[in-house]
Amino acid sequence: MQIFGKKVTFPFLKTRLGILMTVALSLVFMASVGLDQASKRHAHATLMGWENPDDIQMYRSKTVPIVSFGSIPEDPETPGFFLRLNFQYQRNTGAAFSMFSDWDDSIRVPFFYGVTVLAVCFIFYYLKTLPLNFHLTRFGLIMILSGAMGNFIDRVLLGYVIDFVDVDWVLYTWHHDFAVFNVADIAINIGIIAFLLESLLPKKPLMVSDIESSPQAQSAS
Repeated sequence: MQIFGKKVTFPFLKTRLGILMTVALSLVFMASVGLDQASKRHAHATLMGWENPDDIQMYRSKTVPIVSFGSIPEDPETPGFFLRLNFQYQRNTGAAFSMFSDWDDSIRVPFFYGVTVLAVCFIFYYLKTLPLNFHLTRFGLIMILSGAMGNFIDRVLLGYVIDFVDVDWVLYTWHHDFAVFNVADIAINIGIIAFLLESLLPKKPLMVSDIESSPQAQSAS
């Protein structure tokens, strides 16, 4: 593989374990991106009430209640429990939680393209240098990559990202109406959690060179 004209190799592919992990994570990546894209197309087909073909900002969405628990207290200071999940179509021209959506297209579009390319290059570099036994981190990076690519596909093909998962809750006195998100955003957050979890675990890094020096590993590879 070449990045910016330089050949990039992945040492863990020299081992049988590394090859198996690569195959498994490739399947995870394709499944995550595929589920994200399929869910967005389904949301567009079923949740769109009306749209103006000449203006992406002009549309009307349907709201489909999925599940609801508890009730919202009339007094915000009264402790309570409430959880609601709706499906609601929304077009996001910005980043997560609609950040930067008010930027001019001449700045916003190149910015997001550039950030995505840099993120992909960073993830591939990190995967190249990652110890072989850091499985959660490798899984997390692939999930982050799949989420980034899922939203990037939307930006390239549509000019915006489709969001449709709407969650709000009341936990004791904490009232929160979460920003509308999608499967790609879920994948990114799963990846971040996996990445952070392994960073908290005491573990001795196992490099490819350690495995190659083992007679058992040499015979297996």
